Amino acid sequence: MKRLVAILAAVSLMMISSTAMAGDTQQETVYDFEGEDLTGSLLRPDGEAFTGGRRDQTDSLIDIREDFIPEMLESVESL
Repeated sequence: MKRLVAILAAVSLMMISSTAMAGDTQQETVYDFEGEDLTGSLLRPDGEAFTGGRRDQTDSLIDIREDFIPEMLESVESL
């Protein structure tokens, strides 16, 4: 009987401590999306616009089969 009471007490303490710990970890995050008025003389970023260089022509990794349509027609005829 003493063993059962001790086990029930230990389980109840673990349940109480786990719910208390879970309550402490919750925090509320507040985001403020109100706009701020900015003043200044420039209406654009300071600096030059970057334009990329010319891209080199590369070979495709996909080989297009020239005989695809004739092979497809042959497979349809065999049905």
